[in-house]
Amino acid sequence: MFNWLTEIEEPPFQFYNDDNVELNFKRLDSTVELSEMSTVCQLFASFDLIFGEDSLTTLPTPNDNALETILNEVVPHYLDIKQIFIDGKLKEINVRFLKKESKKIVQDLLSNGIYPVIPDLYRTRHLNLATEPRVVKHYLVNQELIDPLDIKETEKIRGFFMCSFFIESGSILLQPTGWKLDDNLKESLTIRAFITFAKKIVLVVDNKDMSVIELHIYG
Repeated sequence: MFNWLTEIEEPPFQFYNDDNVELNFKRLDSTVELSEMSTVCQLFASFDLIFGEDSLTTLPTPNDNALETILNEVVPHYLDIKQIFIDGKLKEINVRFLKKESKKIVQDLLSNGIYPVIPDLYRTRHLNLATEPRVVKHYLVNQELIDPLDIKETEKIRGFFMCSFFIESGSILLQPTGWKLDDNLKESLTIRAFITFAKKIVLVVDNKDMSVIELHIYG
């Protein structure tokens, strides 16, 4: 295998299921109209335009910093917004269905000006969904062998991940498309940009066709 990767055992999965908790949700309406889209929102919203999906995006709210970013930069672009409360405490915000105007913003950005990681992360418009059980392997990126890439907008992504996903679960899962495990992958803009702040990066690879189906960023 490539020297910039180390095969590892599947990392332990943290799953909390307590039937005794009180779960409630509250709809949130946003009348704010934004004429631009932040890098944070681009990362999540672009998925819908690239793949023609109205996907549900779940954003954890472990602190005021995460909540402020979500309310100010993400929520105004969506039609369906739900606040999820556990035992009376706001746990996450779910968003779905981009507004028409926001779809136009993303479409224009995809043509010119989108956060450069996004077209690298989603190299094809085909979601590689499993049709049968997969045999997968996990590979840790040896970050000292990767050439880091400083992109100005990555600082915004880092800040949001640090105050949201990394606090809530320690990592965020992304689903790249068009990625094949070969030596050229070490030049991926996504990997090179995210190693500037990630504690570790793990690739999940389908052993049948060597496609990378998951990208785990730890912080």
